[in-house]
Amino acid sequence: MYELEGESFLDPTAVGLLPFTALMKPPVELDTQTWVEKCIEATQAAAVDNQMRATLLFALSVFGSLIHPPELFQDPALEAIMQESPFYERVIQRGIEQGELRAKRDAVLKLLQRQLGHIPRPFANRINAIQQLSQLDALFEKALVAKSIDEIDWEDTNT
Repeated sequence: MYELEGESFLDPTAVGLLPFTALMKPPVELDTQTWVEKCIEATQAAAVDNQMRATLLFALSVFGSLIHPPELFQDPALEAIMQESPFYERVIQRGIEQGELRAKRDAVLKLLQRQLGHIPRPFANRINAIQQLSQLDALFEKALVAKSIDEIDWEDTNT
């Protein structure tokens, strides 16, 4: 893909290729920022509905960020368009969920560290493997009253 001359693929009717254009070779006279802008403009000009345009722009930003500075895709107006993509929404939601899981795992580990001292690595690994907030919530409640790691009943946390 990197070897393809990108300008020939900036055809707004070739919708399926537009998200990949930023990965292709730009014309020699264009710097990176101008090339990315040109790819974005061609994608915005595609004759598709708003949701598809948003998805194409989101894909362009994801793929383009692999080889170009992500800042080139962080225009507030562009991001506002991308928010109409169902894929954008899923990625954002997934990121939020992962952040919540990470925060809850950290809270459980910090609570246990504070109350019990050293947390054995296998125990910490087991906590870090939990993928459900409800399980972490149950573990947090147990950690609040535990006087030793052995007091924590893993059955109720389904891990």
